[in-house]
Amino acid sequence: MKWSLIQLQKYRGKKVPFEQEIDVTEYLKEHNHDVRSASLVKVSGDISVRQDSVLIDLVLDGTFVLPCARTFEDVIYPYHIKSVETYVNKEEKVLDETHHMMDGDKIDALPVIEELLLLEIPMQVYSDNVENALSEGNDWNVITEEELEQQAKQEEKKVDPRLAGLADFFDKKED
Repeated sequence: MKWSLIQLQKYRGKKVPFEQEIDVTEYLKEHNHDVRSASLVKVSGDISVRQDSVLIDLVLDGTFVLPCARTFEDVIYPYHIKSVETYVNKEEKVLDETHHMMDGDKIDALPVIEELLLLEIPMQVYSDNVENALSEGNDWNVITEEELEQQAKQEEKKVDPRLAGLADFFDKKED
C-alpha cells in the first residue's frame, strides 16, 4: 500500500478514495503466535493531500482465527478498525503515534496497517461451543460459585471426629 507523493499532489484539496485487499497472515503469525490464520484485510478509506502532510482515513475489516482460551478450538474473531493516520515530511512534525514519517517521496501504509492489526488481537477469546469444554479431570472439576458456597457451609459444620473432644477444651473451667 504505497503511494507516490508526486502522484498524490494532483489531488491536493480533494479526497482520494481507495479500496484494496491485502494479505498479512504471515506477518501476523510471525509476530503473534496465537494467530492461526487470518482473512484478507479489506482496506478502504480516503487520502487527503495538504501543504506539508498527507492524511489517510483508514478502515480495516477482516477476521482472525484464534484459539479458544478454554478448549483451544478455532474461534473466528471479526474486527472493524477505524484510524486516521498523518504522514509528514519533517521529523519535528511527528507529534504522536498517529503521525508517521514519509519514506522520501513515498507513503507506505503497510507498516501502520500491520501495527493496527497486531494491536487489535485480543489476549483471550472464548468459543460459543461450550459443550466441548473440559469440566473435570484428574483430581479437579469445575463448579459454580453457588456450589462452592454450599461446599464451604458443609465443611464448616463438619468436625473431624478425632478432634471433636478439643472443641470443648476452652469452654471447661479450670478447677
